[in-house]
Amino acid sequence: MWGGVACYYTPFVRIEKGEFRRKELIDIAPENNTNTPVVPQMLPGDAGELKRLVTLFRENGYSRADINMGCPFPPVALHGRGSGLLPHKEKVAEIMKAVREEREVQFSVKMRLGWEDKNEWRDLIDILNDTSLTHITIHPRIGRQQYKGVVDMESFEQFCELCKHPIIYNGDLNSMRDIENITTRFPQIKGIMMGRGLLARPYLSKLISSDVPYTAGEIIEQTEKFHNALYEELVATSQGNTQLLQRAHALWEYFLPHAPRKERKAVLKSSSPAQYSSAVARLFESWHAVSNEVEAL
Repeated sequence: MWGGVACYYTPFVRIEKGEFRRKELIDIAPENNTNTPVVPQMLPGDAGELKRLVTLFRENGYSRADINMGCPFPPVALHGRGSGLLPHKEKVAEIMKAVREEREVQFSVKMRLGWEDKNEWRDLIDILNDTSLTHITIHPRIGRQQYKGVVDMESFEQFCELCKHPIIYNGDLNSMRDIENITTRFPQIKGIMMGRGLLARPYLSKLISSDVPYTAGEIIEQTEKFHNALYEELVATSQGNTQLLQRAHALWEYFLPHAPRKERKAVLKSSSPAQYSSAVARLFESWHAVSNEVEAL
């Protein structure tokens, strides 16, 4: 609906108790990713898991894969995956060796500065530089921070100086001003990756990709249409009202945190589909009334 996104990365696929998780297989199924440029993301803990995941991706028709070495959540990282892989140079070296041996799939890496120390990346940079990668996406925090504190732009700058691969920036991109600050300060980066910021403000992709100015009213109207399209899909795929409301409320974990607080609270407290739809309609009506400029969005 919005456009402006060059590529989407799926939620990561992992191996758990020796098996793939059904939900993650659904995420990468080709029939669920039509008319959209998609790269599946993997969460390997060692070279053996990487090879199994590559085989899975190939069988689903993919020729690209993204290796997640950035996930900060303890249930993942404390098992040596995601950002928890970064302190283990030998495992990273084995994984990159497996990458170099693969001939049919191109790889990229998403990572943080480290798990416990912001300099852990320094022990890995030569290994990464010696591996053929389309790019590296770097989120300049350590895993232990999760999303707290501030991004470490000094360390990001140092990473840029030593990395031989194209670099994508990720982290705390929540407004057009944030995006412009990053691309102005680091004109050498090849792009940005948005996660939570785009979930909160899905219209940002449109603003980035268009030279046409949009009024606040136009953005709010399109955002309401976007929400309604998502909700219709939830109605069609949910099994009963309880699951529907759980999934609908989950949208608002990040979505529109700047919307009127009272109306947003009413959306989250709704206890029936009718109540939910009514609360959402009131929220957008109130948002129209208080928003005067795009910058406030």
